[in-house]
Amino acid sequence: MPSIHRSVYRAQAKAGQAEVAVAALSTQAAALALGTTPGDLMTLSLFRWGNQIFAYWESIDESRMPESIFGLNAEHLALWPGAATPRTFVPMMDIFHYLAPENLHGDPVENWRRKAPVAQAWGRLARLQPPMVSSYIFLHYQLQEEKPGSGDQYGIIALHEDLIFFYQERPAVVQSAQIPGKLRTTNTPDHWHDVMFPHFHRWDDAPPGQEIWREIEPLLHRTV
Repeated sequence: MPSIHRSVYRAQAKAGQAEVAVAALSTQAAALALGTTPGDLMTLSLFRWGNQIFAYWESIDESRMPESIFGLNAEHLALWPGAATPRTFVPMMDIFHYLAPENLHGDPVENWRRKAPVAQAWGRLARLQPPMVSSYIFLHYQLQEEKPGSGDQYGIIALHEDLIFFYQERPAVVQSAQIPGKLRTTNTPDHWHDVMFPHFHRWDDAPPGQEIWREIEPLLHRTV
């Protein structure tokens, strides 16, 4: 039975190279072949915030590395430290998703693929208070495993340092989990937004209504 791998990555353009980097990555992403056989990408999205670029994709049977999709692009993208091999994209960790392919019966590829056109791939950013990161992850894991399928099937929150990236699609697809989550407790707080509020830094320069979750520019969305 095939499996679905979901990936979120972050890159940063070199000073003065943001426009060139965005154009190069968008061109590469638009030219890629998508499919539903092992090794294929099913979905690919790009977003931009200033000189930072965020990428989301889904692949079949193997977790595709960004270099296999975009190349290194070292002439336009900054290199991140912390690895023996140079890298221009760093992984963001999945810390919450509303539903996983493993929560559904049957063929994962057919169950997971979009059944209707996606009107908008939606990306938002928030910043966590560093002392509250563990609390945020704990509460979200609890919600994820107590109530799988409670929101947008394709919604996922990923973390790198104190920055969290929320990927969603519109119109939202809500599908009930057919296989329960890993927890049998019922501890998710009812007053969710009140509990969440202390976890965040506010954006001082964000548009009204986006002081916590600020929307970023969608560059491209493709799906089979």
